[in-house]
Amino acid sequence: MREYPEFTMKTIMVGVDFSDASYGALNYAKQLARCFSAKILLVHVVDDMRTTPGMEQPKASYPRRMDSAEEALQKIAAGLSYDVVRYATIVRAGSIRETIAALIDERGADLLVIGTRGKGYKDGEGLGSVAEALLRAVPCPVLTVGKYVRQDACEGTHMRTVLFPTDFSRTSRFALAYTESLTKHLAGRLLLLYVDENDVHAKQHPGHQEEFQTFVKGLKDSSVVTESITRTGRPADVIVAVSTEKGADFIVMGVDGADQAGKAHNYGLAFDVIRSAKCPVFTLFAQPEREMTEAEEFRRQQERLSIPHS
Repeated sequence: MREYPEFTMKTIMVGVDFSDASYGALNYAKQLARCFSAKILLVHVVDDMRTTPGMEQPKASYPRRMDSAEEALQKIAAGLSYDVVRYATIVRAGSIRETIAALIDERGADLLVIGTRGKGYKDGEGLGSVAEALLRAVPCPVLTVGKYVRQDACEGTHMRTVLFPTDFSRTSRFALAYTESLTKHLAGRLLLLYVDENDVHAKQHPGHQEEFQTFVKGLKDSSVVTESITRTGRPADVIVAVSTEKGADFIVMGVDGADQAGKAHNYGLAFDVIRSAKCPVFTLFAQPEREMTEAEEFRRQQERLSIPHS
Protein backbone atom coordinates (compact mmCIF):
# COMPACT_ATOMS: atom_id res chain seq x y z
CA MET A 1 0.00 0.00 0.00
CA ARG A 2 1.26 3.47 -0.81
CA GLU A 3 1.82 5.30 2.48
CA TYR A 4 1.40 9.05 2.80
CA PRO A 5 4.00 10.60 5.09
CA GLU A 6 3.20 12.58 8.23
CA PHE A 7 0.68 15.25 7.30
CA THR A 8 2.29 18.27 5.66
CA MET A 9 0.93 21.09 3.55
CA LYS A 10 4.06 22.99 2.56
CA THR A 11 3.67 22.89 -1.21
CA ILE A 12 0.31 23.04 -2.98
CA MET A 13 0.15 22.47 -6.71
CA VAL A 14 -2.76 23.91 -8.70
CA GLY A 15 -3.58 22.69 -12.18
CA VAL A 16 -4.60 25.77 -14.17
CA ASP A 17 -6.29 25.53 -17.58
CA PHE A 18 -7.70 29.09 -17.40
CA SER A 19 -11.28 27.84 -17.06
CA ASP A 20 -13.75 29.05 -14.44
CA ALA A 21 -13.31 25.69 -12.70
CA SER A 22 -9.57 26.14 -12.30
CA TYR A 23 -10.04 29.64 -10.86
CA GLY A 24 -12.34 28.13 -8.23
CA ALA A 25 -9.64 25.60 -7.41
CA LEU A 26 -7.09 28.40 -7.15
CA ASN A 27 -9.27 30.23 -4.62
CA TYR A 28 -9.25 27.15 -2.35
CA ALA A 29 -5.52 26.73 -2.83
CA LYS A 30 -5.02 30.34 -1.66
CA GLN A 31 -7.10 29.70 1.45
CA LEU A 32 -5.12 26.56 2.27
CA ALA A 33 -1.83 28.31 1.58
CA ARG A 34 -2.70 31.06 4.05
CA CYS A 35 -3.96 28.52 6.60
CA PHE A 36 -0.84 26.33 6.40
CA SER A 37 1.77 28.96 5.36
CA ALA A 38 2.30 26.95 2.19
CA LYS A 39 3.71 27.80 -1.22
CA ILE A 40 1.55 27.54 -4.35
CA LEU A 41 2.82 26.11 -7.62
CA LEU A 42 0.71 27.31 -10.53
CA VAL A 43 1.02 24.73 -13.32
CA HIS A 44 -0.23 24.83 -16.88
CA VAL A 45 0.55 22.02 -19.30
CA VAL A 46 0.43 22.72 -23.03
CA ASP A 47 -0.78 19.45 -24.50
CA ASP A 48 -0.55 19.26 -28.31
CA MET A 49 -3.73 17.20 -28.25
CA ARG A 50 -5.72 20.00 -26.60
CA THR A 51 -6.31 23.68 -27.26
CA THR A 52 -5.37 26.49 -24.96
CA PRO A 53 -8.15 29.10 -24.53
CA GLY A 54 -7.96 31.60 -27.38
CA MET A 55 -5.83 29.28 -29.55
CA GLU A 56 -7.78 27.41 -32.22
CA GLN A 57 -4.97 25.41 -33.85
CA PRO A 58 -3.04 23.51 -31.18
CA LYS A 59 -0.12 22.21 -33.24
CA ALA A 60 0.34 25.17 -35.60
CA SER A 61 0.46 27.69 -32.75
CA TYR A 62 2.48 25.63 -30.28
CA PRO A 63 5.19 28.24 -29.43
CA ARG A 64 2.55 30.94 -29.27
CA ARG A 65 0.50 28.86 -26.85
CA MET A 66 3.51 28.46 -24.54
CA ASP A 67 4.07 32.23 -24.53
CA SER A 68 0.37 32.91 -23.99
CA ALA A 69 0.19 30.47 -21.07
CA GLU A 70 3.25 31.98 -19.38
CA GLU A 71 1.79 35.47 -19.71
CA ALA A 72 -1.59 34.37 -18.34
CA LEU A 73 0.01 32.60 -15.36
CA GLN A 74 2.00 35.69 -14.50
CA LYS A 75 -1.21 37.73 -14.36
CA ILE A 76 -2.72 35.18 -11.97
CA ALA A 77 0.49 35.18 -9.92
CA ALA A 78 0.26 38.94 -9.49
CA GLY A 79 -2.96 38.39 -7.58
CA LEU A 80 -1.24 35.87 -5.30
CA SER A 81 1.46 38.41 -4.57
CA TYR A 82 -1.25 40.87 -3.57
CA ASP A 83 -2.67 38.20 -1.21
CA VAL A 84 0.81 37.75 0.33
CA VAL A 85 1.02 34.11 -0.80
CA ARG A 86 4.31 32.60 -1.91
CA TYR A 87 4.14 31.15 -5.40
CA ALA A 88 5.96 29.90 -8.48
CA THR A 89 4.69 29.44 -12.04
CA ILE A 90 5.45 26.46 -14.24
CA VAL A 91 4.57 25.96 -17.90
CA ARG A 92 5.45 22.60 -19.44
CA ALA A 93 4.67 20.81 -22.68
CA GLY A 94 3.47 17.23 -22.86
CA SER A 95 0.75 14.92 -21.61
CA ILE A 96 -1.19 16.63 -18.81
CA ARG A 97 -1.44 13.53 -16.65
CA GLU A 98 2.16 12.42 -17.02
CA THR A 99 3.60 15.92 -16.74
CA ILE A 100 1.73 16.85 -13.57
CA ALA A 101 2.50 13.50 -11.95
CA ALA A 102 6.19 14.02 -12.71
CA LEU A 103 6.11 17.59 -11.40
CA ILE A 104 4.56 16.45 -8.13
CA ASP A 105 7.52 14.13 -7.59
CA GLU A 106 10.03 16.70 -8.81
CA ARG A 107 8.74 19.52 -6.60
CA GLY A 108 7.65 17.39 -3.63
CA ALA A 109 4.07 18.68 -3.78
CA ASP A 110 1.93 17.71 -0.79
CA LEU A 111 -1.41 18.33 -2.48
CA LEU A 112 -2.80 18.76 -5.98
CA VAL A 113 -5.82 21.05 -6.32
CA ILE A 114 -7.93 20.80 -9.46
CA GLY A 115 -11.27 22.19 -10.54
CA THR A 116 -14.09 20.32 -12.21
CA ARG A 117 -17.21 21.54 -13.91
CA GLY A 118 -19.55 19.02 -12.28
CA LYS A 119 -23.29 18.93 -12.91
CA GLY A 120 -24.71 21.45 -15.30
CA TYR A 121 -21.81 21.27 -17.77
CA LYS A 122 -23.26 21.36 -21.27
CA ASP A 123 -21.44 18.23 -22.44
CA GLY A 124 -22.66 16.03 -19.60
CA GLU A 125 -22.26 15.37 -15.90
CA GLY A 126 -18.86 13.70 -15.84
CA LEU A 127 -15.78 15.18 -14.23
CA GLY A 128 -13.99 15.51 -17.53
CA SER A 129 -11.28 13.25 -18.86
CA VAL A 130 -8.39 15.36 -17.54
CA ALA A 131 -9.71 15.49 -13.97
CA GLU A 132 -10.41 11.75 -13.96
CA ALA A 133 -6.97 10.97 -15.37
CA LEU A 134 -5.26 13.10 -12.72
CA LEU A 135 -7.25 11.52 -9.90
CA ARG A 136 -6.10 8.10 -11.03
CA ALA A 137 -2.45 8.96 -11.65
CA VAL A 138 -0.94 11.41 -9.20
CA PRO A 139 1.22 10.33 -6.22
CA CYS A 140 -0.26 12.70 -3.61
CA PRO A 141 -3.68 13.58 -2.16
CA VAL A 142 -5.98 15.47 -4.53
CA LEU A 143 -8.47 18.19 -3.63
CA THR A 144 -11.18 18.48 -6.26
CA VAL A 145 -13.23 21.68 -6.29
CA GLY A 146 -16.56 21.69 -8.07
CA LYS A 147 -17.90 24.77 -9.80
CA TYR A 148 -20.67 25.45 -7.28
CA VAL A 149 -19.01 24.64 -3.96
CA ARG A 150 -19.01 27.00 -1.01
CA GLN A 151 -15.90 29.15 -0.90
CA ASP A 152 -15.49 29.68 2.86
CA ALA A 153 -14.17 26.32 4.10
CA CYS A 154 -10.86 27.73 5.29
CA GLU A 155 -12.10 31.06 6.57
CA GLY A 156 -12.02 31.61 10.32
CA THR A 157 -15.73 32.35 10.52
CA HIS A 158 -16.82 28.96 11.89
CA MET A 159 -15.61 25.63 13.20
CA ARG A 160 -14.67 23.54 10.18
CA THR A 161 -16.36 20.19 9.66
CA VAL A 162 -14.68 17.27 7.88
CA LEU A 163 -16.84 14.34 6.74
CA PHE A 164 -15.12 10.97 6.36
CA PRO A 165 -17.18 8.19 4.72
CA THR A 166 -15.84 4.77 5.70
CA ASP A 167 -16.56 1.12 5.01
CA PHE A 168 -14.09 0.07 7.76
CA SER A 169 -11.79 -1.36 5.09
CA ARG A 170 -8.01 -1.34 4.85
CA THR A 171 -8.31 1.60 2.43
CA SER A 172 -10.34 3.61 4.96
CA ARG A 173 -7.81 2.89 7.70
CA PHE A 174 -5.08 4.03 5.35
CA ALA A 175 -6.79 7.42 4.84
CA LEU A 176 -7.84 7.93 8.47
CA ALA A 177 -4.52 9.25 9.81
CA TYR A 178 -4.36 11.92 7.10
CA THR A 179 -7.94 12.92 7.80
CA GLU A 180 -7.28 13.21 11.54
CA SER A 181 -4.25 15.45 10.96
CA LEU A 182 -6.13 17.63 8.47
CA THR A 183 -9.01 18.08 10.91
CA LYS A 184 -6.72 18.95 13.82
CA HIS A 185 -4.75 21.45 11.72
CA LEU A 186 -8.03 23.09 10.75
CA ALA A 187 -9.10 23.10 14.42
CA GLY A 188 -12.23 21.36 13.22
CA ARG A 189 -14.45 18.40 14.00
CA LEU A 190 -14.47 15.03 12.28
CA LEU A 191 -17.66 13.17 11.38
CA LEU A 192 -17.51 9.48 10.46
CA LEU A 193 -20.16 8.10 8.12
CA TYR A 194 -21.02 4.49 7.31
CA VAL A 195 -23.56 3.86 4.55
CA ASP A 196 -25.43 0.57 4.78
CA GLU A 197 -26.94 -0.29 1.41
CA ASN A 198 -28.88 -3.30 2.68
CA ASP A 199 -29.91 -2.98 6.35
CA VAL A 200 -33.09 -0.89 6.61
CA HIS A 201 -32.67 -0.87 10.40
CA ALA A 202 -29.05 0.32 10.24
CA LYS A 203 -29.58 3.15 12.73
CA GLN A 204 -30.34 0.56 15.41
CA HIS A 205 -27.73 -1.96 14.29
CA PRO A 206 -25.34 -2.39 17.27
CA GLY A 207 -22.56 -3.88 15.13
CA HIS A 208 -21.84 -0.59 13.41
CA GLN A 209 -21.18 1.25 16.65
CA GLU A 210 -18.79 -1.50 17.65
CA GLU A 211 -17.06 -1.17 14.28
CA PHE A 212 -16.82 2.59 14.73
CA GLN A 213 -15.23 2.10 18.15
CA THR A 214 -12.70 -0.35 16.75
CA PHE A 215 -12.02 1.92 13.79
CA VAL A 216 -11.20 5.02 15.85
CA LYS A 217 -8.61 3.09 17.86
CA GLY A 218 -6.29 3.84 14.97
CA LEU A 219 -6.44 7.57 15.78
CA LYS A 220 -3.85 9.37 17.88
CA ASP A 221 -6.62 11.48 19.41
CA SER A 222 -10.08 9.95 19.16
CA SER A 223 -11.66 13.10 20.64
CA VAL A 224 -11.39 14.71 17.19
CA VAL A 225 -14.37 12.52 16.18
CA THR A 226 -17.52 14.28 17.33
CA GLU A 227 -20.12 12.06 15.66
CA SER A 228 -20.38 8.58 14.11
CA ILE A 229 -23.30 8.31 11.68
CA THR A 230 -24.96 5.32 10.02
CA ARG A 231 -27.39 5.83 7.16
CA THR A 232 -28.98 3.62 4.51
CA GLY A 233 -29.25 4.20 0.78
CA ARG A 234 -27.15 4.65 -2.32
CA PRO A 235 -23.69 5.57 -1.00
CA ALA A 236 -22.95 8.58 -3.22
CA ASP A 237 -26.39 10.12 -2.62
CA VAL A 238 -26.15 9.56 1.14
CA ILE A 239 -22.63 11.00 1.39
CA VAL A 240 -23.64 14.15 -0.49
CA ALA A 241 -26.87 14.50 1.53
CA VAL A 242 -25.09 14.13 4.88
CA SER A 243 -22.37 16.58 3.84
CA THR A 244 -25.09 19.15 3.11
CA GLU A 245 -27.08 18.35 6.26
CA LYS A 246 -24.02 18.68 8.50
CA GLY A 247 -22.56 21.69 6.69
CA ALA A 248 -19.35 19.83 5.85
CA ASP A 249 -16.49 22.00 4.66
CA PHE A 250 -14.55 19.06 3.23
CA ILE A 251 -15.19 15.42 2.41
CA VAL A 252 -12.21 13.05 2.62
CA MET A 253 -12.38 9.71 0.82
CA GLY A 254 -9.95 6.83 0.82
CA VAL A 255 -10.19 5.14 -2.56
CA ASP A 256 -8.66 1.92 -3.85
CA GLY A 257 -6.03 2.32 -6.53
CA ALA A 258 -5.44 0.14 -9.56
CA ASP A 259 -4.53 -3.49 -9.07
CA GLN A 260 -1.61 -5.20 -10.73
CA ALA A 261 -3.71 -5.86 -13.83
CA GLY A 262 -4.38 -2.14 -14.10
CA LYS A 263 -8.04 -2.42 -13.16
CA ALA A 264 -9.49 0.32 -10.99
CA HIS A 265 -11.74 -0.07 -7.97
CA ASN A 266 -14.20 2.32 -6.31
CA TYR A 267 -13.53 5.21 -8.68
CA GLY A 268 -17.21 5.50 -9.53
CA LEU A 269 -18.25 6.33 -5.97
CA ALA A 270 -15.60 9.03 -5.59
CA PHE A 271 -16.48 10.58 -8.96
CA ASP A 272 -20.21 10.59 -8.15
CA VAL A 273 -19.56 12.36 -4.84
CA ILE A 274 -17.16 14.89 -6.36
CA ARG A 275 -19.49 16.02 -9.10
CA SER A 276 -22.50 16.39 -6.77
CA ALA A 277 -21.05 17.67 -3.48
CA LYS A 278 -21.37 21.30 -2.45
CA CYS A 279 -17.97 21.18 -0.75
CA PRO A 280 -14.48 20.21 -1.99
CA VAL A 281 -13.45 16.55 -1.83
CA PHE A 282 -10.05 15.17 -0.83
CA THR A 283 -9.22 11.80 -2.40
CA LEU A 284 -6.41 9.59 -1.14
CA PHE A 285 -5.68 6.64 -3.38
CA ALA A 286 -4.26 3.51 -1.81
CA GLN A 287 -2.28 1.17 -4.02
CA PRO A 288 -2.92 -2.56 -3.47
CA GLU A 289 -0.44 -4.51 -1.40
CA ARG A 290 1.90 -6.66 -3.42
CA GLU A 291 2.61 -10.20 -2.39
CA MET A 292 5.74 -10.56 -0.28
CA THR A 293 8.56 -12.81 -1.38
CA GLU A 294 9.48 -15.75 0.83
CA ALA A 295 12.55 -13.84 2.04
CA GLU A 296 10.45 -10.79 2.96
CA GLU A 297 7.91 -12.97 4.79
CA PHE A 298 10.72 -14.72 6.71
CA ARG A 299 12.26 -11.35 7.63
CA ARG A 300 8.91 -10.06 8.89
CA GLN A 301 8.45 -13.17 11.05
CA GLN A 302 11.94 -12.65 12.50
CA GLU A 303 11.14 -9.03 13.33
CA ARG A 304 7.92 -10.04 15.05
CA LEU A 305 9.75 -12.61 17.13
CA SER A 306 12.70 -10.24 17.77
CA ILE A 307 15.09 -12.85 16.36
CA PRO A 308 18.29 -11.32 14.98
CA HIS A 309 19.09 -12.01 11.35
CA SER A 310 21.87 -14.55 10.76
